[in-house]
Amino acid sequence: MTERELRERISHMAEEIPPETHRAFLSAACERKGEIIVKRKISRGLAITLALVAVAAVAIATSITYNQEWWWQNRIAGGKEEYPEQYQAIMANLINNPEQSQSEDNLVAITIQDVSWASEADALTISFKAVPKNPTLYELHGMWDLDPDGCYIGEGGSTTVTEAGDEDRAMHWLWRNDVDMEWPESDWYGHIPGYGPVTDMMDDKNKHLLLIDFGHEVELITGSPVMAGSMDEFRISTGEVIFVIECDLAWLHEEYDQEMMNMAKKHPAQKEHFEEQIALAQIGRSQVQSGEGIRCALKYSVVEYTEGMDDLALYTGGTHGTVEFVVKNGEDDEK
Repeated sequence: MTERELRERISHMAEEIPPETHRAFLSAACERKGEIIVKRKISRGLAITLALVAVAAVAIATSITYNQEWWWQNRIAGGKEEYPEQYQAIMANLINNPEQSQSEDNLVAITIQDVSWASEADALTISFKAVPKNPTLYELHGMWDLDPDGCYIGEGGSTTVTEAGDEDRAMHWLWRNDVDMEWPESDWYGHIPGYGPVTDMMDDKNKHLLLIDFGHEVELITGSPVMAGSMDEFRISTGEVIFVIECDLAWLHEEYDQEMMNMAKKHPAQKEHFEEQIALAQIGRSQVQSGEGIRCALKYSVVEYTEGMDDLALYTGGTHGTVEFVVKNGEDDEK
């Protein structure tokens, strides 16, 4: 099972699990991502060659749109060949650059690249990218790229461990696996693909590091229910962090109400919660049937990382933002 498939499976199971617990469980479950890169001196000629390769890689990266079309061809196992009906349904209803508005944020700019409401597949899929508003001051990475091997324990851990997964660590590690960079593993000063102390793995350790997280759900505004979904997150060499998420639209069907009623009987202590979900689903269906579409509020958080910062501040602090947008069934909307 790939790490992405593991993330998806756990995400589907995590509707009522707190984000911190969800992240910790996934981190502990992830397999090792690779071997540590040993730093070594290189010749001036090789350094120039690698620099030219870096320039070429950035040029190629800027010409690619890392949206859902790219994701289906490059990130999902089997891709459109293995899941042709789902792929065709999503592409047939794809809307690029939907109307959107982001809450005031001085740190990052969020762009919804494309959305697809494939009603026949009971799914809403979204790709969005995040970039630092001041790239000369900040460098952006995904929060999920911090300690995915689950070995960070803080105080009491090792300060000398060099292998992933071997023993508990006292310091955080940042993992690098930028999708568009293919460096010789033992030639370029320990850079990607690899992992290590946070500042060592940054493109520029003189910048401030921002970590962005998406809370595994898109909240439907004006009374509609909250949809939990699967997620994939990756980074490209130009500094953008990309998210692709899929949200379940089972609440669009009246059968959803009966399922919630059954859950209320099975878990009487949570009866009020399930009854609320039924009421929200009914409001959501009414809005969709009236042609209003699905009104969404995508929520995210950004934390400025500093060495030795308090773990509670790291995982629950920072600034929180929202991007609101409306998506209609692609068959009824202009592409």
